[in-house]
Amino acid sequence: MSGDYRSKKEVAYLLVPAVGRKVYDLGGNLEKAPTFKLIGNSMILGCMEVVAEAQTLAEKSGIGAEAVQNLVRDILPAGPMIAYGDKMLNDSFDGSNGFAINGGIKDASHMRRLTNDHNSPMPVIDAAYSHLLTARALHSAQVLQGQQQFNTLDWSAVVAGTRVAAGLDGLDSGKHSKVTKDV
Repeated sequence: MSGDYRSKKEVAYLLVPAVGRKVYDLGGNLEKAPTFKLIGNSMILGCMEVVAEAQTLAEKSGIGAEAVQNLVRDILPAGPMIAYGDKMLNDSFDGSNGFAINGGIKDASHMRRLTNDHNSPMPVIDAAYSHLLTARALHSAQVLQGQQQFNTLDWSAVVAGTRVAAGLDGLDSGKHSKVTKDV
């Protein structure tokens, strides 16, 4: 929260635990609260991008995305990483049950503007933004053909961009030929 101290004090108790677990007081400058929200979302999106890339590499190398998701559970046991990684693993991109992809693209756009304004690059956000656009384009093509599985995608569909870049089907991991290493 940011802004007038008395106003923040009056509202803070309504937010915890109804909306969140904790209130961060960022002072009086009103711009700090939405900036902080974007920084938090950039951490989630950045981690999702890394998980998407790792799952895609695991598929291409014959290890399998499920092994990577088990590793995520062990070394990144944060709720969002487990939940979004599971969505990627199972192609569960239903945006009506998560953060819709258009919201993710909008936030990523704001994050990119923020990094530009402050000369503080975040290349992982640039990559994730591109992959979100790819996922939305794939979904739009499915909609035109009447073949979409979901009315809107969740931002976990970021994995579609990494899959396409690796030569895999973006939104249906069942179409991937499973690569196995010769020994």
